Order: sequence, then C-alpha cells, then structure tokens
Amino acid sequence: MKLVVLPHRLYLAKAQELPENVRSAPFWVYIQAEGTGTLVVPEECLPEGAKAEGPFVALAFEGPLPLEMIGVLGKVGSLLAEVGVSIFAYSAFETDYILIRERYKKLAIETLREAGYQVE
Repeated sequence: MKLVVLPHRLYLAKAQELPENVRSAPFWVYIQAEGTGTLVVPEECLPEGAKAEGPFVALAFEGPLPLEMIGVLGKVGSLLAEVGVSIFAYSAFETDYILIRERYKKLAIETLREAGYQVE
C-alpha cells in the first residue's frame, strides 16, 4: 500500500463556521458535529483568535480505496502508536488521510516503510 505525504503545513482549529478564505486554500477540511466545528487548514487560513494546534503534515493513502476495505487506518494507527506518534484521521469518499505532528514526520515515514508501506 502506498501513502503520499502532502506538501501542506496544516493546523487543527476549533471553528464555529467555515471561514470564507478557506475555500481558496490548497487543502482544507471542515467537520461539524454536535455543535463543534473542527477545521484543518494552512496557517494563513486560521480564523483570527482561533485555538489551534500544529503544525501537522498529512499523509494520504493512494486510492481509490474501496469503502468495504477493512483495517487500513487501524493498522497504520497501531504501527505509529507503537513508536509514540499519534494521528488525527479522517476519511473521504475515495481515500483516508492521517495527520501527524510535523516533528514526527521522519519517524512516521521510517516506521511505515519498515512495515512495508511505500511512502512518497
């Protein structure tokens, strides 16, 4: 299985709504659930005064992945947990993404490659 490291430096933030400037960003995610919004964006798109965490890098599983595929995130998450790397994961229609703190990028890539994953 192949993962691609996306070229974006990303931040997680709480946001009650999707800021207008986000729509032009090269990469963004907005999840609204139970009255709380979570935004994943480049730093320049963070809402003013937002509580944010980061920077993160995103790894995308090369897809499309069938919706019936089982255990993809679980296996990668377990491998990275064993070396102390936490993930923020989410799924899109054709693939899954994981965010890892930028400072763990090298360790995460080495761990995944040692487990047989291709990482570009």
